[in-house]
Amino acid sequence: MDVSRLVVMVAAATALVTGAAACGGDGGSATPASGPTVTDAAVKAGPPNGWSDGGVTVDASELKCGLTASDPTRGITDTSIKVGGLAYLTSPSGSTMAGTEAGAKVRFQRENDAGGINGRTIDYIGTLDDGNDSARNVSQAKVLADQEKVFAVVPEMTAHASYLDTFCSEGVPFFGWGFNAGYCGNTIGFGITGCLTDLPRTTSSLYGIMVQSMLGGDAKGASVALIGNDDDSSRTGLADVKLQIESVGAKVVYAEAPVPYAGLADATPIVSKIMASADGAPPQAVVYTTDFTSTTKLIQALTSAGFSGGQLSPLGYDPRLAAANFAGLQKSYTLLQWSPTEDASSDGVRQLIADFQKYAPQEAISLPAMAGYWAADLFVDAATKTGRNLTVDSLLKTLNSDYSYYVDGAVPQTRYPLNHVVNAPCGSLVQLNGTKYDVISKLSCGQVLKK
Repeated sequence: MDVSRLVVMVAAATALVTGAAACGGDGGSATPASGPTVTDAAVKAGPPNGWSDGGVTVDASELKCGLTASDPTRGITDTSIKVGGLAYLTSPSGSTMAGTEAGAKVRFQRENDAGGINGRTIDYIGTLDDGNDSARNVSQAKVLADQEKVFAVVPEMTAHASYLDTFCSEGVPFFGWGFNAGYCGNTIGFGITGCLTDLPRTTSSLYGIMVQSMLGGDAKGASVALIGNDDDSSRTGLADVKLQIESVGAKVVYAEAPVPYAGLADATPIVSKIMASADGAPPQAVVYTTDFTSTTKLIQALTSAGFSGGQLSPLGYDPRLAAANFAGLQKSYTLLQWSPTEDASSDGVRQLIADFQKYAPQEAISLPAMAGYWAADLFVDAATKTGRNLTVDSLLKTLNSDYSYYVDGAVPQTRYPLNHVVNAPCGSLVQLNGTKYDVISKLSCGQVLKK
């Protein structure tokens, strides 16, 4: 594949991840506090399950959308469960979540080959494309809920959350990567790693523990620069990431959002400021919440200027970039919210790889493909635990009653209803070296912190 085309594809697939990783939805009865509240445990990486909620509590009865559907047996028969997806598979800018449909289909095929969910096969009708358009997002949601009458939407991977009114009024549960606001503050949205956007009351120590890993295990007193896009969302995200990094004792010496919305034409002025931001010297690390193209341009410019510290973003992981020996991200670090395929030490990752090899051998196991797969796995797990007496209402009861999802060593634990209002404070860290990613930090968690 042409490298320039690959860069466009990867930039598209990761465009929303930057904001998701930088920000975090709050709703319901999450307990507020002045803070942030930091404990010794918050500044150390812990296991990917059993992470501390920081004292945040959630009452599902106070969240939006309720726990009953207008038609609780919609899309289900004695032998099948009808499921469809919603994603931006095309867009005017070329941005897509290509691969997410294939990921879900792979997981559903394995389940069907094993006999289905408690004897019911999954009737997966495919994923509808909203074209990254808000109005089309609504109309496609109505197709799924009112025309197709699906039992659940898997995966849901859109930039817009205009679908929520339709799914809420009909009681349609949906599962995906929680990077839009529809996953936050209601009882029907279930993100693989929780609610990721607009968290005014909580943050976590995630970025802090990743900076620790990048700097060899200790970030106390380390100088860190943060760079964002010139928009309100990015500035809010920068403030949140700053709190996370300071939770491990690091010193943020630069936190600005100078990258124009239209893209970065000249990196020189930013590079000059970064290289002198630590009392006239370069910082020890740089963290980006910028778009893919601007991030790669800044990484290359800083490296050319002699910067030798760590450079971290949430959007540099794609096996196709490694295979192409992509120059724009060499030696940089990427934060993932689950385990990369390079860490095949867990049964869950090995199973994912085996499933793609069996059912979609030509499909790249990209972040969107993995997100689609894990979203489907989350749905299968919840529906299986609900039992043979499966209805929309019984599924929502299962999910909103101290439900826990965890794939050992592969996907961090989420706990509902808590994760309707917080994100799982977990991640792994990889570094691109030539044509391969090296795993720097296996999947681990910090803790939720009250602001």
